[in-house]
Amino acid sequence: MGLRRIEEKITQEAAMKVKGSQLALLSLNEMSKKIRNLHKELQKLESQYKSDIKKNPDLAQKVMKLREELGLPLAIGIYDVGKKPSFKSRLQGNDEYINYLGLRIIEIGKQIRNHTGGILSVSELILKLNDESKGIVVSISDVNNALELLTSNGLIHQIRTLVGMKIIEFIDPELTQDHQRILELAAQANGQLSMTELVQKSTWTIERVERSIEVLINKKVAIKSNTLDGILISFPGVG
Repeated sequence: MGLRRIEEKITQEAAMKVKGSQLALLSLNEMSKKIRNLHKELQKLESQYKSDIKKNPDLAQKVMKLREELGLPLAIGIYDVGKKPSFKSRLQGNDEYINYLGLRIIEIGKQIRNHTGGILSVSELILKLNDESKGIVVSISDVNNALELLTSNGLIHQIRTLVGMKIIEFIDPELTQDHQRILELAAQANGQLSMTELVQKSTWTIERVERSIEVLINKKVAIKSNTLDGILISFPGVG
């Protein structure tokens, strides 16, 4: 191949690379435009059906799922990933802030589901919210207001009290009285008990305790560990 042919080939390959880059850039610009349009359409929908979204758990979950797919915060009405409710809203504990807290609680519920089976103490929830709030204190009253909003709209299953500790059930764990008794004992022991302690404190047979524990483990509410001192059962949601 002569020098001229080599130069022509190099020029053609360079031109093809430039053309390929330009096409990729055009495609990215088009994708970006479509995403912006989707954001605008979602913004219109949320504004138009704001009250319906609040009242309908299924609709709220679908909107949050779409937001997640679009890379948006789950808090309805917020389109800037770094944006949070205003400082004034936080101070006043108004609807904007309570709604935001409620959606953050739903996010936390999703995050802990595989670890605790969907249950979490209110005190642990408050710690998690304050850990991520970067110096701005999330008050107990605001959290209670957000939980009341979520419960009334059916977005969490229920809040039950175990030996003075409030436990949130983000999903229905379908617990029997035996399972609830085990959770009460776990709450009294800061979330950890040996099998021997469970038998002693419940006054049940070992078989009855094992049946209940097996169900709780399958629901990911409890974790079984073998230690030097015997079998230890941990309950992350009530610890």
